[in-house]
Amino acid sequence: MCGRFSLSDKGFDQFSEFFNTEMMPDVPSRFNIAPSQPVAVIRLKGSDRDQAIIPDAPLPDKEGTLMRWGLIPHFAKEIKTDRPLINARSETIADKPSFRGPFRRRKCLVPADGFYEWKRGGASPVPYHICLPGREVFTFAAIWEAWTGPAGEDWLEAVSLVTKDATPQMRKIHHRSPVIISPEDYDAWLRPSDPPDREIFSKLSTRLDEKLEMYEVGPFVNNARNDSEQCIKPASTDQFRLF
Repeated sequence: MCGRFSLSDKGFDQFSEFFNTEMMPDVPSRFNIAPSQPVAVIRLKGSDRDQAIIPDAPLPDKEGTLMRWGLIPHFAKEIKTDRPLINARSETIADKPSFRGPFRRRKCLVPADGFYEWKRGGASPVPYHICLPGREVFTFAAIWEAWTGPAGEDWLEAVSLVTKDATPQMRKIHHRSPVIISPEDYDAWLRPSDPPDREIFSKLSTRLDEKLEMYEVGPFVNNARNDSEQCIKPASTDQFRLF
């Protein structure tokens, strides 16, 4: 799974320039983004309306917004905070009632410059920060949904990150990892599809996965209330590549 990640304001600003759009939120530097918190999201304009899906039609412009991390199914009667839907498995996303609608119509991108996983098996879990060289910004594959209260009194947009089986090297830490989208695949991922494209994950580039690096960080990051550069500080000078 992916349960924490990081994103600097400078990195987000550079990432935003790629889309050449003014509709981008102000994003402060965050070093320990946690579930239920607001996250920056890139989506297609108009994807909040269930318009007809026309294959190969030109895609609408993209826009940036903020969403709650932890998707709320449209059929939910209330917001549950005990087990938020922060991740959606790529293997079952097209079939799960909570995810199949968003997977068809409301795919999105979530920018990050790193994420955390905890290696278990010892006296206590050991946190690792996983990133590209130089903390280059990349994007998670994600889906989003809009939820309204029983009487229509609330409107909340929320997002889940998509995960996949980890590569052999990543399995040294965890058996799952987030799906990372390369820029050349942005449009392919964002395009609505009816029926949903179940083969989309096999079509996505893995070149960024091959560049990922990981290093151990200190227990400071374990507490979601801690949100400073100390979260990404190496626990030692030893760093090694995932691949």
